[in-house]
Amino acid sequence: MGALRLLSVGLLATAAEAGPGIELQDPDGRPVLPLPASGGPATVFVFARTDCPITNRYAPELRRLHDRFEPLGIRFWLVYPDPGESGEAVRRHAREYGYGFAPLRDPKHQLVLLAGARVTPEAAVFVPDASGPRLVYRGRIDDRNVAFGKTRTAPGAHDLQDVLTALAQQEPVASRTTAAVGCAIAPLE
Repeated sequence: MGALRLLSVGLLATAAEAGPGIELQDPDGRPVLPLPASGGPATVFVFARTDCPITNRYAPELRRLHDRFEPLGIRFWLVYPDPGESGEAVRRHAREYGYGFAPLRDPKHQLVLLAGARVTPEAAVFVPDASGPRLVYRGRIDDRNVAFGKTRTAPGAHDLQDVLTALAQQEPVASRTTAAVGCAIAPLE
């Protein structure tokens, strides 16, 4: 088993052990416990930055996924990990780009660390499990971005959509990760 695969398995196991105690903030600084509780909906977190052009280009696709899957019981959150981005900047960004789902701040990188997120945009999908929320997917939205600054005309793989389709159809979803291309999430100092 390769080192990357072992790292992925370790991150997924850590997520399963974490429980719903991860506390993020709404744009006004109020605490939010966004991980799915037992019997709750599958939850998609999309890590975002207000100044990341790749995140901004994905806004229409993320809105389309939200509009398709939210009525089927899948919850969506935008997660802003940069502690320097104000609540007002986060709220304005989500509104101006028309994501259509609520923003949260993760200034202490609780969810960043739990999910293993490294860039924006990157998605993390958690499902409720008897032992606590379980991370079933972390990675790219699709394969449109080949490398930073290099894109395909159209994606060939729709990774996030495929996971959400399986969840909506109540099919089993094997835990997996894909490499996302985007703006780095800076570690906390």
